[in-house]
Amino acid sequence: MSLLLLVLILAYVVLSVLAWRFWQRHTDVPYPLRGEQSLLLLILLLHTFVVWKPMLQQHVLLVGFGQALNLITWLMVMLYWVGSFRYRLQGLQLALFPCSALVLLIALLLPGQAIAYPMHNTAFMIHVLSALLAYALFGITTLLAVLMLVRNHYLHRRKTVPQQSFLPPLLAIEKLMFQGLQAGFVLLTIAAVSGTVFSEAVFGEPARFNHKTVFGVLSWIIYLVILLRHHMQAWRGKKVAWWVIVSFVSLMLAYFGSKFVLEILF
Repeated sequence: MSLLLLVLILAYVVLSVLAWRFWQRHTDVPYPLRGEQSLLLLILLLHTFVVWKPMLQQHVLLVGFGQALNLITWLMVMLYWVGSFRYRLQGLQLALFPCSALVLLIALLLPGQAIAYPMHNTAFMIHVLSALLAYALFGITTLLAVLMLVRNHYLHRRKTVPQQSFLPPLLAIEKLMFQGLQAGFVLLTIAAVSGTVFSEAVFGEPARFNHKTVFGVLSWIIYLVILLRHHMQAWRGKKVAWWVIVSFVSLMLAYFGSKFVLEILF
């Protein structure tokens, strides 16, 4: 399975190179989206096999450090692939594909201790699936926030740059980002409530107050404030993008920070 994961990493590297070379070419030729979708479908089939084969064979959900990284990356790429048929996500692949290759490389080098949970545990499945989907959506919205900052940077330059035409309009990026934030916030709330109320059924122990709780609650509050201010005060622009990035970092520290310290360093 490690060999397949290495092949998968190389496939995302190839996609990254193709996207970046097209972006730097300054050409008026439309981006070959259909070709990317077809190639990405083949890669996603391999990624699906790598992620789900061990779990389906053992009838458990593996959520160790490496497995969680692999699963969230798969979800992010899947969301991008599905969304590319309906929305103009051009430019997002410039960050998504390199990040996918890097994260999978980390998962390969630092797999951590595999933690298996039986799939028949309904409370746990509700908690972990909603959490993983929320992480994936917030990962996509964070990349959109970065794309917003890049697009905003180009708009404020005195001279136009040919690469600007490759990126979607700023308002389109912002609209997609807030749609992703709304869906992700609902899923994160479900994950937080299910993890707290059904803590003993999910983890075998009552809910505890620790650094994971602090970072998780902090990210939930930031996302809530962003959505409320956007709805009530039409909050938008660079400040929103930066706060989306900050909140995602906090969310990752809530889960992967503890995983990394406990499973990798010690």
